[in-house]
Amino acid sequence: MTKIGHIFWKELKTYFTSWIAYAILAGWVLIGGLIFLLLLQASEAAGNFQIEPIFRNLVVMLMFIAPILTMRLLAEETNDGTIELLFTSPLSEWQVTLGKFFGAWAFVGVMILLTLHFPIFAARYASIDFGPVWGSYLALVCVGAAAVSFGLLCSSLTQSQVVAGFLSFGGLLISWMLSWLQAGPADGNAIVEFVAQASIYSHFERMMQGAIDTKDLIFFVSIVALFLFATVRVLESRKWR
Repeated sequence: MTKIGHIFWKELKTYFTSWIAYAILAGWVLIGGLIFLLLLQASEAAGNFQIEPIFRNLVVMLMFIAPILTMRLLAEETNDGTIELLFTSPLSEWQVTLGKFFGAWAFVGVMILLTLHFPIFAARYASIDFGPVWGSYLALVCVGAAAVSFGLLCSSLTQSQVVAGFLSFGGLLISWMLSWLQAGPADGNAIVEFVAQASIYSHFERMMQGAIDTKDLIFFVSIVALFLFATVRVLESRKWR
């Protein structure tokens, strides 16, 4: 656990020693704040305030940001040759993978924390049901974990950060598009429903309603575990080449 913590802290510090991290945080807060103000103005005209669109926009923003955060995690190590040092050190593939995953996920957590003032501010001007709000935040954390674990897997597949970023963004975009199937006509097609349920954003939508189902939590835990396991297997295959 100490070794995982050391890698975790190293990765988290790496983010905050780069101007890119501060640019991401500033863009996240500014764009999120602009969306919040626009919704607040629209609610004044309509006479009611709906906070759900804020979280729908935040999760779309996360789809663009997660590949930027994860593309360097292992691809940079491979390109610089420092990944060989990790393999020769007393660190297992699981320790490296978990340390880097938790480091990137913690940065996503910082991003999410910086949006807590949105519902608090909105509650001063409108009646807010905080059940769906906390469900939405839990859903954001879960989507962040899934996006980071998938991005980490993509970063392990190549030594190019750009390729890793495109792979990660492409996979998240496809997952987002699969969720659109639920908005189609309900014709009872079991295959369409199954494919839609494979989207992380479909589960996000359900959790955002405030009804936290254990099936949704199990889905996110399973998908994160699957991507992390696949990352470890990729690292093990490189170790023996």
